[in-house]
Amino acid sequence: MLIDTHAHLYWEDYKKDFDEVIQRSIDAGVTTIINVGVDVELSKKALQQVQGKLANIPGLSAYSTIGIHPHEALRYTQDKLDVDVSIHQDIEKLEEIYQNGTGKVVAVGECGLDYYLDRNDIYPDTTLPPEKTKELQRKLFQAQIDLAKKLNLPLIVHCRDDRSQNPENSEAWNEVLELIGNHPAILHCYSGLEKTTQKVLEMPNILVSFAATITYPKNEYLREAAKLLPFSKIVLETDCPFLPPQSKRGQRNEPANILEIAKIIADLKGLPLKEVAARTTENVKRLFAF
Repeated sequence: MLIDTHAHLYWEDYKKDFDEVIQRSIDAGVTTIINVGVDVELSKKALQQVQGKLANIPGLSAYSTIGIHPHEALRYTQDKLDVDVSIHQDIEKLEEIYQNGTGKVVAVGECGLDYYLDRNDIYPDTTLPPEKTKELQRKLFQAQIDLAKKLNLPLIVHCRDDRSQNPENSEAWNEVLELIGNHPAILHCYSGLEKTTQKVLEMPNILVSFAATITYPKNEYLREAAKLLPFSKIVLETDCPFLPPQSKRGQRNEPANILEIAKIIADLKGLPLKEVAARTTENVKRLFAF
């Protein structure tokens, strides 16, 4: 009984063999997939898949989310409308998707802060100064936090710091935790340093989601975080089609690979795989009230 709390199954990578991908997921023990939106249009697609291709599959439940990735913040500088007006309009569109979701939309996100500003594949030619970009991301994130509170939904939070110059940089993580406050959230594809993990330990509303980055040799700090965190705070994800496990580097990721992440957690905690599956599933069900 494994739950992939973060997948992007609407990506073109899955178009040719979607049914096979889903069957491999079921064979690996995946019982639930959360299909995560990253902008207005892809939030619509995520829900459409959940209500269409992913509906009525024996042994599998699927849900979706509504959200706008922090990289998308730069798009609002290209609109003719005022930034605040443009963001407000998109938030209204996200809410409309939720209202049409017939109970299948379970969170707001992927949203958050991404301060690795030298790497934006969506808008690589932006000339916006770093501080202005950060300010815009904060504004977009806060709007989605407000929406989550309005709809009484948890958040799925993206956060990344730029550690290219300072390996101890935690600026984005510090701000994310402050902005979330007491609202329930999953910290997607966790990358917090020990000082961040210590803060998370004190926040009862926060779940930490480990992706296959925990299998990468250089990421010992993530394995240490998994040891430090109690099981009541841990969930699992693939972030597929991105970030495949070490054993499949260079390949497309898919929900079936959640099994490899669960095995790593089991080894780190010294517990049977079945117990890891049961406990992480219980955490997800508690947060989303499945």
